[in-house]
Amino acid sequence: MKFKLDKEKLINIELIKVEEDLHQIQLKKEILLDKIKESSALRNLLFEKGKLLEHAIHLALNIIGFEVSYFDDGKSEFDAVFTSEEGRFIGEAEGRDNKPINIDKLRQIALNIHEDLRKEDVVEPAKGVLFGNPYRMLPIDERNEPFTEKCLHSAIVSSTALIFTPDLFIVAKYLHDNQNKVFAKRCRNAILKKSGRVLFPEITKSNSLIFTEAKEE
Repeated sequence: MKFKLDKEKLINIELIKVEEDLHQIQLKKEILLDKIKESSALRNLLFEKGKLLEHAIHLALNIIGFEVSYFDDGKSEFDAVFTSEEGRFIGEAEGRDNKPINIDKLRQIALNIHEDLRKEDVVEPAKGVLFGNPYRMLPIDERNEPFTEKCLHSAIVSSTALIFTPDLFIVAKYLHDNQNKVFAKRCRNAILKKSGRVLFPEITKSNSLIFTEAKEE
C-alpha cells in the first residue's frame, strides 16, 4: 500500500463503490426477474398441464378473490380447495394435448367431495369444479369445444362447474391489471351458480370498461 499513488488509491475507492452499485443492481434484477416469472405463470392456463397448470389455476383464483390451497393428507389429494364469501369449492385440473376433456375427472371430483364431507368440521358438500385445458398444443382460436357432450351433460346432473382455463386466463389477466372488486365478485358468482360450462362476465370496451353478463349457451 505504501507504494500506491494517491490517485491510484482514489480510483480503487471509486472501483469499490462501483462494485457495490453493481451488486445492488444485480439484486434488483433478480427481484424483477422473479416478478416476471410469477406474472407470466398465469399464461400456463393457456398451454400447460399437470403441476404447472394447477399452480396457474391457484394464482388465477387468488386474483379473483378466493383463498386457495392444495389438500393432501396421505390418503386423499385434491388439486384445489378454495373458499370465499360465496362458498367453498373443490377443484380438479386436467390438461390434454389434442383431445377434449371427458367425464373421467368428474368421478374423481365426486369422490373428493364425499371424502371432504366426512370431515367433522365440514357441514355441507363443497361445490365441484373441473378446470380443463384441452387441445393445449393448438393455438387458442383453433381449438374445438373444450368439453365432450357427455361431460357437459354429466356436469349439469352433478351440479359441477366446468371452466375452460383460457377463459379463466382472460378474467384473471384483467383483474391482475385492474382492481375491480365488483367484477371479481361476479366472476366468483359465475362459478358458484353454474352447473356445466362457466361463462364469465364479458369485458367490453367503449369509452370506459363496461361489464355485461355473457349470454348462456
